[in-house]
Amino acid sequence: MPFTYYITIYKHLLTCLQYLMSDPSKIKNFTYEGVGNERIDVYLTKNHEYTRNFFHRLMARGDIALNGTTLKKNSQRLKPWDQITITHPERYMESEVLAQSPQIDLKIMIEKEDYLVIYKPKGMLSHPNSVRGVEHTNVVGSLYHYFAQQNLPTTGNFVRAWLIHRLDKETDGLMLIVKTEAGLKYFKDLFQAKSMATTIEEKDAVPLKKYYRANSIVTVSGQKFLDSISLPHIIEEIVVPKVPHYEPKMGITQIVNCELWMVNWREVATIELQLFTWRTHQIRYHLWRRGLPIVGDYLYGKEYFTEGEKMWLTAYRLQFKDIKGELIDLHV
Repeated sequence: MPFTYYITIYKHLLTCLQYLMSDPSKIKNFTYEGVGNERIDVYLTKNHEYTRNFFHRLMARGDIALNGTTLKKNSQRLKPWDQITITHPERYMESEVLAQSPQIDLKIMIEKEDYLVIYKPKGMLSHPNSVRGVEHTNVVGSLYHYFAQQNLPTTGNFVRAWLIHRLDKETDGLMLIVKTEAGLKYFKDLFQAKSMATTIEEKDAVPLKKYYRANSIVTVSGQKFLDSISLPHIIEEIVVPKVPHYEPKMGITQIVNCELWMVNWREVATIELQLFTWRTHQIRYHLWRRGLPIVGDYLYGKEYFTEGEKMWLTAYRLQFKDIKGELIDLHV
């Protein structure tokens, strides 16, 4: 028998062993009854109240199986009557684990019945990447403590409702946090409307806007780029971030304003931007590609990076219409 045959058998046995060792109450099985040729991540998002990124994380963790085989490909196409198994479909960690996160005071900008907006400082994780990550300050763990103090539910369906979007660890700024199932449905639909809009005009019409401020190093090519554009300026380019297992996607970034100044004999541009799409590292990638790496960005500007320097990227403004129709416009 070829070596690949034994590898296939091993993977099947491993999947069965994982299934047998799992808590049955945390396993969900169902049959795909569609016409076929539909991406599994798209199908799961449409039929469950979780985001596509959530299912991508489950796949990366090996917690989704298709016809008994652990699935790793986000874009896998489904066939009629395919059997889908999801293990541990909780959005975040169990409350006993989250309780181990450091308890810090959250800076709350506004709080309503269905949501709140917080300011996340630089260096704070949006959510722990693993059980070992709970020892570091993170938004999800801090929310667990905050809601527990108010005797609000902190387990089950409520846990997955907290984060509707995220910020990179070294990016500070405003984050929208959902508190209720009604809020989760409303804001998920609002974010999805922005994502599904096909033109910039349609995206701009959705009452949800996220603005960022970046301090960028102005290289020779960066100066040429700035000299060649008029503001506001739209960047439409496929984003290929420096992260593993990522499918390149089109990103749309608008440069709203730009001011030049000198810092330690180095020309720096303070750039204000609006996002029309939300790809991983979208701003960092788009600016780097135009000769404007962000100050302190070790990944996309390592030749200019100084050890210990913080990344100068802030989500400084968040504007949206909330579940009761009130227009909220917050700045930091």
